[in-house]
Amino acid sequence: MDSRLPTNAPTGTPTDAPAALPDAGHAAAELDSALRDAGLLDVSVDQHPDPQPGFVHLGPLSPAEANRLARLIRASTKRTPKAARALRDIVDAYRLDLPGLRFRHGRIVLGGISLPDAERFARLLGAPVPPDARTPRSASLKAALVGERLRNAFASATGGGSLDIRVRHEATGTAPVLELGSIDARTARRLVAALRF
Repeated sequence: MDSRLPTNAPTGTPTDAPAALPDAGHAAAELDSALRDAGLLDVSVDQHPDPQPGFVHLGPLSPAEANRLARLIRASTKRTPKAARALRDIVDAYRLDLPGLRFRHGRIVLGGISLPDAERFARLLGAPVPPDARTPRSASLKAALVGERLRNAFASATGGGSLDIRVRHEATGTAPVLELGSIDARTARRLVAALRF
């Protein structure tokens, strides 16, 4: 059974409400700005009410524009595996056990981590040593507390980077495991820099 640790709420706060969908108008403006920064000035990006309201529509591309856009996407996807390898190297150097760390669908999945390693991970990122009074006896509460400390330390070390953390309960009698979500290449590079320095 997984229990979600919210990113902006205290441990134990329900998180069953669906996440808000991004606004199509804002998304269209972001895409248009990114295309212009890349030199693709003649590609139209708009939000149309028809035939699919709420969707962003990318206008016709010339063959040259399509080729350039393809090259930009490929260059971006090459940087993510490189960031994943750099993260793997430094995680291994610190002997943090993250066997599920991998590149998948354009992002870097961190995967499962034990509570002792998660606590060490948090301290490497600058989390203070918790006072003994805050260490709960319940394994589930301890996992939630460690997850909260790691999430906060991760955000601080990466300049506001977000890390989804869930508590995964294994078989009865075994300690819970923290399941860490995925991050993009830029956040991974910031994480590597934080662990190096």
